[in-house]
Amino acid sequence: MPTLRHTFPRYTTRLVVLLLASVVMGTADGAVAAEAEAEAKSVALEASCKPNKVEAVQRFVGNNPDIVYKITCQNGKDLAVYVRCQGRTCFLVH
Repeated sequence: MPTLRHTFPRYTTRLVVLLLASVVMGTADGAVAAEAEAEAKSVALEASCKPNKVEAVQRFVGNNPDIVYKITCQNGKDLAVYVRCQGRTCFLVH
């Protein structure tokens, strides 16, 4: 009985390589986003805002990802700060 590799010899190797590359890229992007979120929380703390809820309101994907976070503060119900992260460098948006 022929296997998939015997039926499509050229395409199986490419398929496996593409699948592995997508898994590696997916985990790398997730790690960068998690690091940026942690950095955004520390910027909010420096601005006297104890982080309660963090949500990404704007996201630009590429070689240097750019994310804008809206961080609601525990200090006040309607108080929120916006933090922009480019890679792992984050700063407060006025």
